Amino acid sequence: MMMPMAPIVQEPRPSEVLSLGGGVVPTGVSDVHLGLTPEGGEPILTGLGPLKSHNKLLIKQKLQTCEILTGCEQENRFTVTGAEGEILYWAKENSGCCDRFACGNIRSFDMSITDQTTNEVMRLFRPLTCQGCCCSALYPHCTQAMTVSVSGETVGTVRERATWWNPVYHVFDSVGNQVLKIRGPSCHFSLCDDVNFQVLDTDGVEVALIAKKWMGCFKETLTDADNFVIDFNEGLLLETKVLIFAATFLIDMMYFEMNN
Repeated sequence: MMMPMAPIVQEPRPSEVLSLGGGVVPTGVSDVHLGLTPEGGEPILTGLGPLKSHNKLLIKQKLQTCEILTGCEQENRFTVTGAEGEILYWAKENSGCCDRFACGNIRSFDMSITDQTTNEVMRLFRPLTCQGCCCSALYPHCTQAMTVSVSGETVGTVRERATWWNPVYHVFDSVGNQVLKIRGPSCHFSLCDDVNFQVLDTDGVEVALIAKKWMGCFKETLTDADNFVIDFNEGLLLETKVLIFAATFLIDMMYFEMNN
């Protein structure tokens, strides 16, 4: 008999928790610390400035000819643009060739997010962890997680929640308090339609929507290059936007990355 799962409000701290690295950023960290502008300054297009000023992001994975022709998985690369198509960031996966070949979409990797000046503004780290129903029941030992760092300091963690049906992620801040819940559909493949993941706050109110865009039969069948759109509600804290943005890459790797 399946027992009901208790709600999670804090990041689990088991005896053998994965080392996620980085320091701790105090709650309510200022924009100045996050690399924006001096107090009273105008918004800028470097650092986390674009993320603060945009409420719609388009994440586009680059098609790689070598991967299409050979079927050998390459390091993923993305461009992040605003609603008008202006480039805001680049994202590049860093992983080993053997990891990509042997471990597929459960591989460990870190991802560097750089701005228009090619300076790194964010780093994401996902360790190697087993994936599947048998392991997911052993929460949090065998569930997927991603750590989010800004300027070398951890600002939060995105962790898969063990569920029986819909994919669910819990998002924790730098001190381990749950701040968001991301809930996806029971079927993550939708013919000729988008796949939506709702981002909810602790009161169950939707604060953002992550949509995996349908790109047509040819691209969906022959490639694993994916496009996402993130729509943020007005007035979201910058720290919250950072964590939602980072969660999109974990969702992509888990549900939309083919194992070649």
